[in-house]
Amino acid sequence: MGRLMYFWLTDLYTREERKVKGEYVDDNVVVFHFDLYHPLYEEIIPSGNQRIPFYVEPGDTLIIQVGKNGRVEKYERTNGKPVEMERLLRHDVSNRQFYTAEDFSTDKQECTFTTFVERVSEKMAQALDSVERVAIRHDFSAQERQLARCNVQMQFAIWLFEYAPYKSSELLAYASRHESGWQSLPEQDAEVEALQDVRNYSFLQHLPLNDSTILASRFFPAFLQSYEHTQVLNYDQYLYAGTSETDKARMDSAFVAKEMAITHRSCPSLAMDIALARRNIEVHTPVDDGSIQLQEVQVVGMNLNQFHRKFGHSEYNPKEVVEKAWAHDVNLKGVVSSLLNRKKIKNYKRAKKLIQQYSVDDAEREALLKAWEEAK
Repeated sequence: MGRLMYFWLTDLYTREERKVKGEYVDDNVVVFHFDLYHPLYEEIIPSGNQRIPFYVEPGDTLIIQVGKNGRVEKYERTNGKPVEMERLLRHDVSNRQFYTAEDFSTDKQECTFTTFVERVSEKMAQALDSVERVAIRHDFSAQERQLARCNVQMQFAIWLFEYAPYKSSELLAYASRHESGWQSLPEQDAEVEALQDVRNYSFLQHLPLNDSTILASRFFPAFLQSYEHTQVLNYDQYLYAGTSETDKARMDSAFVAKEMAITHRSCPSLAMDIALARRNIEVHTPVDDGSIQLQEVQVVGMNLNQFHRKFGHSEYNPKEVVEKAWAHDVNLKGVVSSLLNRKKIKNYKRAKKLIQQYSVDDAEREALLKAWEEAK
């Protein structure tokens, strides 16, 4: 077995990532020291394609005996405690890649957003069936089964939310050409509408975003990174761009309102709460030898109030936000001015469409179009 053993640990709140390296006590013993504030299901990488899965909770000391062939022979915990998730560690299939970057590269070229969601959702259902069969065969506990399912769902969810940024960069190129007189095709306009339509994100209702089990999944940090930047949740938030507490709160409200509209829930999910905390933290940690030191918070599960006290958050109120994800009292003239200042619309057809969509009556619509023409 190689001398370099490691795994990557990501702080969910600060987004800081570091490579946790094993320290050799002697030729046969390797020790890993790291701070943790939620359960973690990860894999140590000893060399090549080998993987050593482990599950730990804050305060745990886990002992793993590995044979000469690199296979795990025994898991132990100190003080005679039973090993958590041991059947999952020994028989899990949810850590293998059911959907690869190559699959994504092919599907994103061939599919529109709606057909891509259908295809990926179908493959996720097949993967979950495979995990269920393994769980039944090896008598997984309810917790083991749930974590295995979360692992699969987070894997596929990453790709579902990676499609929009890929397409958006492509559509942005179309839009820039459109500004210079180049006309977009109907199918391109349809794709833009599909990416912004909350009805096309109903798969979100079936993801375990309100289950603290997702915190343990090794795929959750990558999912969260894609999720919090997806266009459907962030679209039009620049209308509230600003540094005041009111501006921040309204932006957060718009962010949460979209998720609530998709999931039909009366409150944001756990994943959304974490995303909100990440939006509002201002933590600058010094880097030491390429490794970022994590915040030491010893908490099992989730205690958002503690993290809000530590990192801060705005006082958002998504229930005061309309379905289009901005507040009732938004100044429409300010909307047009904001768009113009950011050079979002120069074409009359696009300006008219925007103004018609958000104007209250004909008189206001005419006044806004006149203001737009004068400001060109």
